[in-house]
Amino acid sequence: MEAIIGPIIELLKCKGPALCKYVQYYTKLHGNMKILKRRLGELNSRKEDVELRLSMECNMGKLPKAKVNNWLQNTKRINEEAKDIERQVNKVEYFSRGHLGKLVDEKIKEVKDHHQNGAFESLVIDAPQTVGLVLPTTTLVGETTAKKNMNEIWELLMGDEVMKIGVCGMGRIGKTTIITHINNKLLKEMNKFEKVIWVTVSQPLDLLKLQDQIAAALKENLPRNEDKRIRAGNLLKMLEGRKIVLLLDDMWEAFKLEEVGIPEPTKDSGCKLVITTRSQDVCRSMGCKIVKVRCLSDDEALTLFIDKVELNIFEVPALKDIVKLVVEQCARLPLAIVTVACCMRREYDICEWRNALEELSKSIQSVKGMETNVLGQLQFSYDRLKSKKVQHCFLYCALYPKYFKILKEELIVYWIAEGLVDERASMQATYDGAYSILNRLVNNCLLETIDDGRCVKMHDLFREMALDITSMSPLFMVKAGEKLQEFPMEREWKENLEKASLMRNNISEIPPNMSPNCQALSTLLLQENVFLKNIPESFFIRMQGLNILNLSYTIIKKLPDSISHLTNLTALLLQYCEHIKHVPCLAKLVCLRNLDLEGTQITEVPEGMEMLQKIRYLNLFSVYLEKLPVGMLSKLNCVQKLRVYWGSKTSEEMVEEASKLSELDILEACFRKIEDFKIYVKSLGSGGPTLRKYSLTVGLPSSEIKIIQDQLYSCYSFWPPVKEVDRFVEFNVNFVAPPKDLQCLTLNYCNTVTSLSDVLCNEGDYSDLKAVHLRYCKNLKKLLSAKLLRALPNLEVIEVSSCNEIEEIIRLDVDEEKSEEDGRSNTTLTLPKLKILRLCYLFELKRICSSNGVMVCDSLEQIEVLVCPKLKRLPLSLPLPAIKEIKGEEEW
Repeated sequence: MEAIIGPIIELLKCKGPALCKYVQYYTKLHGNMKILKRRLGELNSRKEDVELRLSMECNMGKLPKAKVNNWLQNTKRINEEAKDIERQVNKVEYFSRGHLGKLVDEKIKEVKDHHQNGAFESLVIDAPQTVGLVLPTTTLVGETTAKKNMNEIWELLMGDEVMKIGVCGMGRIGKTTIITHINNKLLKEMNKFEKVIWVTVSQPLDLLKLQDQIAAALKENLPRNEDKRIRAGNLLKMLEGRKIVLLLDDMWEAFKLEEVGIPEPTKDSGCKLVITTRSQDVCRSMGCKIVKVRCLSDDEALTLFIDKVELNIFEVPALKDIVKLVVEQCARLPLAIVTVACCMRREYDICEWRNALEELSKSIQSVKGMETNVLGQLQFSYDRLKSKKVQHCFLYCALYPKYFKILKEELIVYWIAEGLVDERASMQATYDGAYSILNRLVNNCLLETIDDGRCVKMHDLFREMALDITSMSPLFMVKAGEKLQEFPMEREWKENLEKASLMRNNISEIPPNMSPNCQALSTLLLQENVFLKNIPESFFIRMQGLNILNLSYTIIKKLPDSISHLTNLTALLLQYCEHIKHVPCLAKLVCLRNLDLEGTQITEVPEGMEMLQKIRYLNLFSVYLEKLPVGMLSKLNCVQKLRVYWGSKTSEEMVEEASKLSELDILEACFRKIEDFKIYVKSLGSGGPTLRKYSLTVGLPSSEIKIIQDQLYSCYSFWPPVKEVDRFVEFNVNFVAPPKDLQCLTLNYCNTVTSLSDVLCNEGDYSDLKAVHLRYCKNLKKLLSAKLLRALPNLEVIEVSSCNEIEEIIRLDVDEEKSEEDGRSNTTLTLPKLKILRLCYLFELKRICSSNGVMVCDSLEQIEVLVCPKLKRLPLSLPLPAIKEIKGEEEW
């Protein structure tokens, strides 16, 4: 009765125009519903465009504007209200049509206005800028001397009288360490300076590079093809009016500030310039107040030595005097002290100490012209390596440019190819032997580990020492990273030359008919000469001893046929030679152990591949190589590491061949077709070799891709940034059951997935899984169930981003939900190894788990929650004993 009377009363209230309007609402209800649906379609199309743009821009470090987030939330509200109106219209009573017609008319106007409000010129804002970058550093050596130097520099920076400071001292005395501490301390002085910029200058001085580095620190860039003066003017605009400290480390030459575009520091501007250099002349030319960094005192030098040598000399009185003499030979230089101490670590035999003192004295006498005989002290540590192979492994590092970050994996590839590391039955055993040598060099302070252990770096003085050693025997030619444009003349290629490195230069061609007589040459590194486009046929004719040839990242179009006759070649590296379409016959290269053709344009494998019976590492990752000859892989039984792209023309037989390689240890593969992935996984479970490491990408790779001639060209590392992950699978677009021993799982754009539990719970045990990453899975509703979570005891990383529909991370099981609803208990979820929880751009996320659920995460180190506006609670059991970082928007 109320449904009838209500509309009648409303109708009786209407008079005149209002009555006519009510009649229109009544008669045009269904017509207006069609208009509303059309307007909603237009609105949702704009919503999808906004979300796509927003996602792309947020991936570049931007943050969404608040009004954009509000617009998206209101769009969702409008859609929900429109659905509710549609439901009422579908079951409308005869007398309610006018009332509903009014609601529809009002909603049409709201949708139209809201659509117009979504025409944003800009969706994002820049993330808050930091003052500078915290740099890794070591403890200051020398409690009194170093701190005195640091305090003097600090007082000058904080004062108003001195605007330019020159920190001066001999090599490896500790200048950079002191200034690094200054840099990190300045970042805490938030109100003193607007920006702290660190640039390592080094030699030769490159003003264009210096301009680029300063601009990059300001998150700006300068066009490379502009005139230097115009670039200087643009950089000046970026810097002017900002209170900045510019730290220029390792300067060897003076320059005029105006040539670069650095404003002259003045009291009015409040800007400061700090340089470090070995030359007082550079300080004077730059107009700097000189702060001399002194050597350690005798007591500090002895204390440092005893600390590093790890023995108590007072327990062996006879050692006390001889240790002091050894320390004296180190000239109170921190680097020399640490290096010699590492060589004598835990050595109590006095005969060894007397012998060391004798060797150290001789090394210093044999080196001339080096300040304070530093090279002699360093060569002592090289001589004590004893093993010739280990010494040659060290010397090999000098083939890289100064200050270069050397990838350990790449270095080991060279060592193995050169025969400096004995090959063993498995790749793991061989690499273990190589890492043992690396650790020995690091432990003896000859190399420094950097970048979370992935790379090593050579101190510049150790490199000088290595180049000094290799200037005679063994003879090296090292001109790496020197910006050479001309290829070295033939007379520079000596007959006894053993290794030549011309990597990272600007060489464009090798002179026609050039044919150096270098029968002893074993290594030739020409990679990253990005303008090098041809090699004459004659060039390799008299290089029959060549073991390693690296032409990667050049624009060579055609390889000379003479490569086919380099019968001693063990490594042929052509990675990302993007213009190479054909590789000469390899049938005679029977010693070849490493062939890398990744990123080339080859459409078929080189002739003679089946003859490479010693091949260990085979990289055929080229998207132009759509298929491999059936039967080829089965003939290469020694392959231990395979990197391959299975294209659209791949057959079942090809995939099964790879699964039967008996020696295969590491597989890195991209499967264009998901069916090929299924075949491979199935064949692994039916007697195939057990892989120690694999990285499998299914579908189009998502990371840093570009399209060339409508084909995918992958330019990214297969391995995810998770420590100690050996087994990784990335799905793009589709998701099927991965191998059971999986450690890291990534899903991108998998729109059929509503929950990981749908696949993993039905497929058995995934207890090795350490990390899950889901991105752009637009139909994902929940990440996983509590049941699946309890079956993942080793889970360390959970990352979910840009999944617009997800409402919940962990869904409780039915019995647990009922128990909570009845108020009988709270649910505790224990994640004993979880270290990282990262949730970004999840607009519908309301909870991590149920309202009464509690997560116990005693290993949790990092929490990041960014643009999750509906998430109000983190259900974590406190305290968090391992927590290091919590990141989120200030408002959240």
